[in-house]
Amino acid sequence: MDFFRSMAIAFSMYSAIPMPQFQWDQKSYQNSFSFFPFVGAGLSGVLYLIYRLCDILGLNGLVITIVLTACIVIYTGGFHIDGYMDTMDALCSHRSRDEKIKMMKDPHIGAFGVIQLMVLTLFMISGVYEAMGRGRFYSLLYTFVISRALSGIAVCTFRRRDNNTSLIRFETKGSRQLMLFWMFFYIFLALVLMFLNHDSTAIMATLVSLVWLFVSKAICEKEFGGISGDTSGYFLCICEVVYTWAVVIAAAVRLYI
Repeated sequence: MDFFRSMAIAFSMYSAIPMPQFQWDQKSYQNSFSFFPFVGAGLSGVLYLIYRLCDILGLNGLVITIVLTACIVIYTGGFHIDGYMDTMDALCSHRSRDEKIKMMKDPHIGAFGVIQLMVLTLFMISGVYEAMGRGRFYSLLYTFVISRALSGIAVCTFRRRDNNTSLIRFETKGSRQLMLFWMFFYIFLALVLMFLNHDSTAIMATLVSLVWLFVSKAICEKEFGGISGDTSGYFLCICEVVYTWAVVIAAAVRLYI
C-alpha cells in the first residue's frame, strides 16, 4: 500500500496525470522522490504512443515535433518550467545574490523568463526535429529518465541555498542514501538498455548531461549559494535540451566517422 501511495504522490507532484487523493504522510512523501525518474519513464511511454499515432496518421515531421514538445508541457503541467523561468529571470538580471534570490521568490513573471522560455522552446523543437530526421527518436526517450535521475542526485548531494527551499527533505542520512541508490539504479537501467540496443548516441548524450549537472552546480553555488526548487527546474529543463542536442551532434559525428 505504501508503495502505491508513494507512486501516486510522485505522479501528483511531478505530472498533471490525475491521481487518487488521500492524506499524505511524511514517510510516503519522502519515499515518493524515488519515483521521480519513473514519472519521466511514463512521459517517454506517452511520447512513444503519440509518435506512433502521428506516424499512422501520416503527419509531417515538423507537426509531429511540435505535438511532442507540447505533450511534454501538458504531461508535466509546466511544473519544472516555472522554476526555469524564475531562475532565468534572476540570472539575466545581473544583480547581487540577495536581489537575485528575492526575484526568484517573486510570484510575478519577468520579461527575461518569458524570453528565455521562448529560446528554450525553439532549441527543444529544433533538436527533436533534427533527431527525428536522423532516425534517433528512440534515443530521445531516455532523456526524461536521465534528466530526472540526475536532478535527484543533485537534490540528495549538492549544497542547498537555505532550509526554506521546496526541495524534498531527508530525515536521516540513510534515507538520503536510499534515494541516491534509486537514482543511480535508474541511470544504470537506462544505460543497460542503451547498450543492449547499441545506442551509442544515447550513451554520449548521457555523458554530456552529466557534464551539465556539474556545470549547473557551479552556476547555482556561485549565483545563489546553492540549489533550490527553482534551480532544480532550471537544471531539468536545460538538461532535456542538452541531451536532445547531444543526440543530434553525436548522430552527426557518427555519420562522418
